[in-house]
Amino acid sequence: MSRIFLLFTLIISLLLTACGQAATAQPAASPTPEKSDAPTSEGPWTIRMMHSGGIMGLARSIEISSDGKFTITDERLSTTITGELSSDELSKINELVSTAEFIAISKPDGMGCADCFVYDLEVQRNGGGFSAQLNDINLHDSGLTLLVDHLRGLIDINLR
Repeated sequence: MSRIFLLFTLIISLLLTACGQAATAQPAASPTPEKSDAPTSEGPWTIRMMHSGGIMGLARSIEISSDGKFTITDERLSTTITGELSSDELSKINELVSTAEFIAISKPDGMGCADCFVYDLEVQRNGGGFSAQLNDINLHDSGLTLLVDHLRGLIDINLR
């Protein structure tokens, strides 16, 4: 059931990202990124990230809610782990969410990179939020590097 939900979420995210990029694309002469307001950590929130690709063909995901509960899945290993973050870890995630300054990339540079990792990230809060499809090439220009790196670290630690 969770795989179907993840697949459905990924497909919807991809469709929304593709539609959003077509609508906000700028002429090649002036690729000025747009800043987007990331939701603050006030009120309930959810973070979902699918980490896939690379030469190993990774397919991992993490979902965290503002109450600290998380689910991490590695599809290649058919492993799912659930748990609850410590109060320190939850505070760190709150800080990363509230300080993230997402910059929408108008041109998906490097989306054809065969060995890049792809990060499908969705942050929701009170009906608002954002979603982004990033990769190793455009991640650093997105303003979300610290959040993505931290989520990757949580995945790695919990799948050991």
